[in-house]
Amino acid sequence: MPFKDEIVAAVDRLSSKLIATSRFLHLHPELAYEERESSRHLTSLLKAHGFEVVEGVGGLPTAFVASAGVDHPSATIAFLAEYDALPSLGHACGHNLIATSSIGAAMALQPSLPMLGGRVLVIGCPAEEKGGGKIALVKAGLFANVSAALLVHPSNRTEIFKSALAMRALKVEFFGKASHSAAAPHLGINALDAVVLSFTNLNALRQQLRQDARIHGIITDGGLAPNIIPDYAAARFCIRALDLEYLHDLQRRVVACFEAAAQATGATVAIHEEGEEYHPMQCNRALGTLFRVNLEALGERVEQTPEDQDLGSTDVGNVSQVVPTLQPTIALTDQLDVVCHSTAFAEAAGGPAGDRAILIAAKALAMTAVDLFTDPATLRQVQEEFQWA
Repeated sequence: MPFKDEIVAAVDRLSSKLIATSRFLHLHPELAYEERESSRHLTSLLKAHGFEVVEGVGGLPTAFVASAGVDHPSATIAFLAEYDALPSLGHACGHNLIATSSIGAAMALQPSLPMLGGRVLVIGCPAEEKGGGKIALVKAGLFANVSAALLVHPSNRTEIFKSALAMRALKVEFFGKASHSAAAPHLGINALDAVVLSFTNLNALRQQLRQDARIHGIITDGGLAPNIIPDYAAARFCIRALDLEYLHDLQRRVVACFEAAAQATGATVAIHEEGEEYHPMQCNRALGTLFRVNLEALGERVEQTPEDQDLGSTDVGNVSQVVPTLQPTIALTDQLDVVCHSTAFAEAAGGPAGDRAILIAAKALAMTAVDLFTDPATLRQVQEEFQWA
């Protein structure tokens, strides 16, 4: 298809800008809701390529929407850009690649949109790693007129379909009473003991959970000195499951573990929900099939493993509940032990493997958008599948 050939060539012409953008993001990692420099860099590039940009959308200062195309489109395709990083690890989830491939696809399509009769959006999505920025954007109605939402995530495998676990993040605080650990321990109430007992309770609970359930956490505050009984201790936990009903039941049982720890130690407990609830992923088969055909046309080999294995959570799941959504993965490496949220993965995301993934992803994303713009029957199939899911 001539449009596809031209768009592939356009990505190649943009390659130096895209690689430079990815490397910039990688060298300047910013945490959730703090992505000011990253957002500024991305929006400047989009403005320079003729996009209308609205910043601070959805009440999030580092979110944006960049748009281009005709006023009454045959379809509106949203490319999702993620650009927050992880504490200490930087872009160990490859969000520098997600952002750059999404804007690369949009920029390659932009000159052809009048002929395609379509419209593209780049939705800048902060805080995927913590807080769920896309959820605020969903609630703000940014996806109301979107025909499909697309992005590509880097991984150690190239796959089209993958589920995602629903997730709730909790912060738990215990309040006790300080005392001298040696001279007067009987006068203290040990808040750290309550945190430790919470972990013990949760470990006992795990035996009775479904295999898809996950509970994991860290101690964020454990006291000031070993000779002071801690009067305050805190921890953060994530609870995950494949469906919301089980997640809610699991949260109730986890909270009971915290409350039991407080009762056993004499501490008081405060439990806080952190951020928004991440929803499971609703995969769209019709959309995924389009992407696979385009990816294989570029010479890439797909290796599809079971969809319910090796799962994390993402606020893309919330988007998938309101609009047909695609989030395939592209392998940065053939080393299966190099996984997201590791130092080795961060290094790959900032090197030649990441550069290559950007260009492949941008091309396949843009080609899939061409299919949706030019084939009404295909677009209708994608939307009907979503409506009946």
